[in-house]
Amino acid sequence: MRNISLLNKMTVAIAGVATVGTVAFASVDMPANAATFVGSYAVYDGPLWPDNPPVYSAQEAAALIFGGSPTDYAISIFADSITNTAWYDGWGEHNGMIFAEDYKLDLGAPGYNDPAGEGTARSAYVRDGLFDTNKYRNYVFQVQAVPEPSSLGMTGAAIAVGLLMMKRKYKSSLSA
Repeated sequence: MRNISLLNKMTVAIAGVATVGTVAFASVDMPANAATFVGSYAVYDGPLWPDNPPVYSAQEAAALIFGGSPTDYAISIFADSITNTAWYDGWGEHNGMIFAEDYKLDLGAPGYNDPAGEGTARSAYVRDGLFDTNKYRNYVFQVQAVPEPSSLGMTGAAIAVGLLMMKRKYKSSLSA
């Protein structure tokens, strides 16, 4: 009988710790991704527009410049925070436009200068009309996945359920 009482106390204690751990981990407000600043580029640093270069989203330009995949990067118009937006230049639209980091516009045949005409192409990396390389600069952050804290809490809950099931099995084997 003493063994059952000890088992009960251990199970309650472990289940309590697992439950508290689950609540604590689930309530922690952590970002899903961690980001590291890797550099910046000016829109005007891109290829010459008359050569009909590809049209790049800001993330595609970052992957081209820094390597990797476009989804490896978050882009910002500010150096100190991530906005997930970027500066863009457009064919015949040289006023500096801000769009989402994955935006690009390429109407007609592929390339910035084909078919040509105002509003037919917008790129985050092209040497066209945005001469101010300080103002029209996109800041690049590499994004790394971070384990979700709720996963740790779920593991604790699974352990608690397993212990409770072991307790039930142990009690039934004693009564048989």
